[in-house]
Formats: sequence, structure tokens, C-alpha cells
Amino acid sequence: MAKIIKVPSRLTFQSSIQFVIDLKKQKFHEEFVFDFDQLSYIDPFSLLYLSSEIQRFCEKYNSSKCSITNYEKCTYPAHMGFFKACGFEFGKMPGEALGSSKYIPITIYNTKELRFEASQLLMHPSAFMEKKAREISKLLLQSSHNKEVDVLTYCIREIFRNVIEHSNSEQFGFCAQFRERHDVISFSIIDRGIGLKKSLSENPTLHLDNDLEAIYSALNPGISGKVYRGQKYRPKGEWVNSGYGLYMTSNICRKGGGFFIASGNTGLYLSESKKRHLEIPIEGTAVNLAIRISQLDELKKMLAEIDEKNESLSPPSISSMGLLGV
Repeated sequence: MAKIIKVPSRLTFQSSIQFVIDLKKQKFHEEFVFDFDQLSYIDPFSLLYLSSEIQRFCEKYNSSKCSITNYEKCTYPAHMGFFKACGFEFGKMPGEALGSSKYIPITIYNTKELRFEASQLLMHPSAFMEKKAREISKLLLQSSHNKEVDVLTYCIREIFRNVIEHSNSEQFGFCAQFRERHDVISFSIIDRGIGLKKSLSENPTLHLDNDLEAIYSALNPGISGKVYRGQKYRPKGEWVNSGYGLYMTSNICRKGGGFFIASGNTGLYLSESKKRHLEIPIEGTAVNLAIRISQLDELKKMLAEIDEKNESLSPPSISSMGLLGV
């Protein structure tokens, strides 16, 4: 007899995390059927996280049959590439939808292909990813030269860079949505790399006991697995700004929305007024940026203040990181 797995009506942070926790408790059955009859809402984070985990689940039980039912009305996730990212034959492929000012569909990037494409253009991978991030920002903001594009570009670029430079992941996925009613852009990214704790273990000055300690360390300025104090030969080029991307990006998001990061078995949500720890099983790292559009110009000014405040830590200047027009 088939095991029916009912998908919740609303898939947000907490409900999608709980769904995956319950999914990982499932015992072997000859057939698993994911029932989407109740699904009415799914956010960008859940699109990525669930598609990755459902695909992993079906790979784990590869001798079982995995299928879906009552999915035909789920036109939004189908258009975003969710079902095919899970491994089911319904809807568009990841990256197939063109995207618009309201959304970026699930898109899969191969890190080796990105490096090769950058080399063909005689660009550093970090500069190439800034180009990609700017294209995404312009699409979501429907603008090519305002200050808001700079802030969003910076945030997306730094998250891209962290995946390419630190995760050892062969590929990663991302998607985004502009929630006009809330004046918020949500940008989510997930990789299947080594995770923060293992990445930071390359830094001999850190002694991390768990994933939560790794997350907090990653959000501190100047902390990296690639660059650290006392290093005999400091990396140059694309590694020069390692250790500041997550710190700066988390500060931007928590002032103008919210920032979520998860790795291993732990997640951390930060906003201006909240800090929450969540149990979340994930192999690799996931990040969600929520940025309020109306505050982007103010956030750019705030970054200059953060930069000035932390001069004693000798971070790279924001202008050198391509954020401030000087």
C-alpha cells in the first residue's frame, strides 16, 4: 500500500522545516505519494528547500516509487520549476521561466561552469558573479541605475561568492519573489556543499563545537575559513574580501527586513527586533534575504556607517567591494 504524504496548505519557514523533519522520519514503503491537494501558498525559501529535500528523499528510497497527486492546480510552484526540481514530470524546468519584476524562478548554477564562463570573459569569478547579481537586481527592481540596485546587487553577490568560494558545492539553486503588498524582496539560495562548520574548520584559530557556533562565527566580521590572523601566505585576488560578506549582508537585511541562515542542523533568523534559533536538517547551507524596498536607499547610508564603525577591524572598504559609487 502506498504511503500518502500530505503537503501543508501554507509552506513558509516553520511549516516547510517541520515538513522536512517529519519527512526524514518516514520508514521504507514500496510507494510514496506526495499529496498537494491542500497547498495554497509557498514562499521562495520553501520552493528551494522542499524541492531539494524531496529530491534527496526520493534518491534515498530509490527502490521505492515516488509520485505526486492533486498537483494540477499548483500553477505557481509549477511555473517556478518546483516540481521538476523535485524530480517529477510537471511544470517548467528550473530556469525555464523568464522571470519578471515579481519573481526569479528556481535557477540552478553549476560552479565549474560559472568559473569557466568567467575565465572566457577574462573576469574573476567574484566580478562575474557581481555581473549576474546586478542583472537579477535590475530585473526585480525594474531599474538600471538607481541606488537601490547597488544594495541588492551587493547582497546577492556576497551570497553567491560565499557559495562559490567556501561551500565546495558543484551546484547551487536560488529563486526570488517581490511581495508587492509587503514591499519586500525575498531572495533564497541553497547549496549541497560541506556546510559552514566544515568550511570554517580550515581556520586553525576557530574551535567550533556545533553548527550554531559556526553560524555565529560566519556572521562575525573578518571570520573566514580562507583568511585568518597569523596566516603565513594570505590569499589574494578573489579571496581578499573573505569574511565580510555575510556580516555586511546580515546587517543590511536585519535593518530592512530579515536574514535567515541554516547549516547542518541549525538555523538562525535575525531581524531588527528578533533573534530565533530553529532546528532545521540540511546538508549544505541555505540563506534567505528579506529586504524592504522602501528602505534600500537608507540601507546604503547605513552600510557606510557600518564600514566606518569597523575600521579598527581593518575590513575592506565598502567602496572597494563595489558598493558605494565613489
